[in-house]
Amino acid sequence: MPALVVFVIAIVLRGIIPLIDSAVAGHDVVRAGDRLNLDAGLTVTPPVGWQVVDGLLVGASTVEPGAGSSSATLTDDGVSAQAQVAPFTGDANALLDQINRNNGKSDDKPVYTDGSRGVVNATGGIVGVVENYTDTSNDGITAAYALPDGRGLVIQVVGAGNQLSAHTAQVSAMLRSVSLEAQS
Repeated sequence: MPALVVFVIAIVLRGIIPLIDSAVAGHDVVRAGDRLNLDAGLTVTPPVGWQVVDGLLVGASTVEPGAGSSSATLTDDGVSAQAQVAPFTGDANALLDQINRNNGKSDDKPVYTDGSRGVVNATGGIVGVVENYTDTSNDGITAAYALPDGRGLVIQVVGAGNQLSAHTAQVSAMLRSVSLEAQS
């Protein structure tokens, strides 16, 4: 009888589990025209070819039709991007200041910026601020947007070494793609 149990376990491990694994969808790979749905009309166009690790693309099936997710995570070739939306009153500079204070409180993630900020002109007149940073092992970009509907959007992009510089054009296009459509 023990040999039969071992045989059944072997069949499950070698046959059934791989079938289940191949049937479960992996991460969505971004195609041309895809947009992240960050809820209430807020969208961002992610770079083509990146993987959506967390978040929803516009048109994805949800329990509530049209509903999005307040966060999204993307990856590609050692670079990751995270978008987070939350209620916020204030301007984009105040939001970026708050993010920098929060990051500075973490002992395991010291952040070094050169203090210079740039402007990001996104779709539909949305203006954000952007700042480059370096920590002990990564380079990064943080962009902050104060939206007219009382929310703030932060997009943080991180890559080790020279990996981020190879994605500069894609990241810049994503930061400019932030769009807020009026909700009916």
